Amino acid sequence: MPEISIIVPVYNTRKYLPRCLDSLLSQTFTDFELLLIDDGSTDGSAELCESYAARDSRVRLVRSERLGVGFARNLGLKEAKGDYIMFCDSDDFTEPEWAQTLLDAVKAHPSSLPNCDYAEYSSRTGQRELVTLKGATRDQLVDKSRYFPMAMCGAASHLWTRIFSAEVIKNNDLSFRTDMIQGEDIVFIAEYLMLCDSIYYIRKSLYNWADNGAVTLSRAYCPHCFEDLKAICLARRPLIDKSYTQDFYNDAFKRFMKCIQLAEDKQNAESESDKRAYCAKILLDPIFREVFNNADERVCPREKRLALIKKTVICAAPQSKKSTENIEPKS
Repeated sequence: MPEISIIVPVYNTRKYLPRCLDSLLSQTFTDFELLLIDDGSTDGSAELCESYAARDSRVRLVRSERLGVGFARNLGLKEAKGDYIMFCDSDDFTEPEWAQTLLDAVKAHPSSLPNCDYAEYSSRTGQRELVTLKGATRDQLVDKSRYFPMAMCGAASHLWTRIFSAEVIKNNDLSFRTDMIQGEDIVFIAEYLMLCDSIYYIRKSLYNWADNGAVTLSRAYCPHCFEDLKAICLARRPLIDKSYTQDFYNDAFKRFMKCIQLAEDKQNAESESDKRAYCAKILLDPIFREVFNNADERVCPREKRLALIKKTVICAAPQSKKSTENIEPKS
C-alpha cells in the first residue's frame, strides 16, 4: 500500500497537465499513488492522463461525469489507499521536495496540520511571488488560534500546502461539500483543523499556484456567492480566537458586501427585481445581520451603515414585511 495518495481533480486542463504531472512524478519521495480524477473533461485531458497511467504504475485514472471539484475530491478520498492524503490542482505544479517535506512534518508532529509556503506563478511572465507567513523566520509549531491571521495573509487557506491523515478523515467522516461553487476546500480545512492540536508551519515554498489568466469567481457575479461565503464564515468561526474576533467580523463584512456589489453590477444580466431580491436575501440573513452589527467603523462607517439600513428596507419591501430591527445603527 502506498504511504501517500495524491489526489488531482482534472477538468479541461490539458494545456497545463504535463507540467503538473511531471512535477508530481519527479518527487524525491516515491512511495505514493497519483489519483487523477477526471471530472468529465472534453479537451483530451482524460486521454493524456491515460498515457501517463500507461507508463507509470503509480498513476491511476478515475473517470466521472461532470459533477464538480468537490465531488471529484470526494471520489479521490473514496479511492485512496494511502496513509496520508495530499491534493494538487491540475493546472499547478510542485517542487521536488513537496511530498517528502510535508510527510516528515506530519510524522514528527502527528497531532498537527502541517502547512508550507507557496508561490504565485504567472504563466504569462514566468515570475514567481512568494506567499509566506508574515514575521516567520523558521519552521515552527503554531497554536491553531492563529489560523485566522494566517489565512488572511494567504498562508493557511489551501489544500495543496498541507498533508492530511487518511485515518482522521475516515474516522470523522470528513468530506467536501458538493453544494458549494467555491470555498469547499476552506470548509474542509477548518473542519479538519478542529480535530488537530496545532498547525506546523514550514517556512519553505513547495507549491506553485499558477495564474493562467482565468476569470475567477471573485471578479464576477455568482448566485451561490453569498451562501458559499456564509458556509466559510460558519466553518471558521469556532477557530477564531477572541483577539481576532473584530478582524473576523470586518473581513466577513467586506466579503458579504462584495457579493452585493457584484449582484448590483451592470455586468450582471439579471433583472432589477432579481437583483433586488438577491440583495434582500443577503441583507435579511441572520448571519449577515450578526456580521453587520459587529463590523466596526474601519469597514462600516456610520454613513455606510445608515445607507445599508435604507437599502434593506427598499430591497425587502416588495417581497416581505420582515423586520429590520436586528440591524442596528452604531453610534
